[in-house]
Amino acid sequence: MKLLDRRSFLAALAAALTGPGHAAAGGPVYLSACLDPGGREGDSVAAFDGDGRLLYATRLPARGHGAAARPGRGEVVVFARRPGNWAAVVERTTGRVLRLITTPPDRHFFGHGTFSPDGRLLYATENRAGADDPGAGEGVLGVYDAASAYTRVDERPTHGLGPHDLALLPGGPILIANGGTRTQPGTGREILNPDAMAPSLVLLDPASGRALLKADLGPALRGLSIRHLAVAGDGEAVFACQWEGAPEDGPLLVGVLPRGGPPRLLPMPEDDLAALDNYVGSVALCGAERVIAATSPRGNTVAFFDRGSGRYLGRRRMPDVCGVAPAAPAAGAAAGLFVVTSGHAGVATLGAPDGLTLRRLGGSDLAARAWDNHVRVLG
Repeated sequence: MKLLDRRSFLAALAAALTGPGHAAAGGPVYLSACLDPGGREGDSVAAFDGDGRLLYATRLPARGHGAAARPGRGEVVVFARRPGNWAAVVERTTGRVLRLITTPPDRHFFGHGTFSPDGRLLYATENRAGADDPGAGEGVLGVYDAASAYTRVDERPTHGLGPHDLALLPGGPILIANGGTRTQPGTGREILNPDAMAPSLVLLDPASGRALLKADLGPALRGLSIRHLAVAGDGEAVFACQWEGAPEDGPLLVGVLPRGGPPRLLPMPEDDLAALDNYVGSVALCGAERVIAATSPRGNTVAFFDRGSGRYLGRRRMPDVCGVAPAAPAAGAAAGLFVVTSGHAGVATLGAPDGLTLRRLGGSDLAARAWDNHVRVLG
């Protein structure tokens, strides 16, 4: 992972600010980090519309990961892949990078963030990474003032190790997926506590830093790292996991956390579970919030569940599929439509209730890019 020092930061900022951009059309816009065709132009963030038209592709300092859209503003923040120390503030309609922000020297990003409802504050999952810090490896929530050039103004504990994804719940609390893994930049993404993992879901009051709820999956599932989230309008959250234990012991990987209730994992047939290869890379709800899609790039598979009943609906193969977001359904279409992205197979729309049909989206502009882990619908 490329860590930016001051000189590299200024050079990357200058390059990004002069990068190309094109005005986006109306309708749904999807945004994802990607590698440009053939790797010739390096790492980028790109946007495309619901018809598969590439709207822009803008260079990033290094590989990107998740993104957060600022409410009421035309800005999106794209975070570096962990353990990166930079994030790019991007103009939504053109892709122009407005500024780069960096963490303090003893912190690094974990790849995800979210905004306060009014768009003033940006919250980002981070790691304590100081060499002499007795709490090194513990998670914090970095707080950045977007109204003041994204100055870092505070931090809160995430009450766990390895926080990754996070989501704002109705009413203001933040749900954090603590992966339970202890890592440090000097050893990259190596898990330093394989026998003492402590994954958890924490509902945090961002104002006080108090944990309103902390839930785990029990000692038998200590190796089940909770990684990604999707939240429904009623406050129920879907979470997706990656199993770090013995491969033959692979447990269920997708669960739900009802508002105020204990987490529960969603059952699926043994063969279908094995197809996920102990790894879910991203999770999303369809636009109607009735169907869950969970992707496994290692298993080349998208699995679907009914959120209300928890019933497994089936799966569909797609090479190296990971990014998933709700698709804008056609008039009269049933719930369960998604946009999915791949590192090898471009972009497609995929629906669960209609027989798991897959339709390729866009032409060579989309197919030639290696799409990264997540895709976000910007509206």
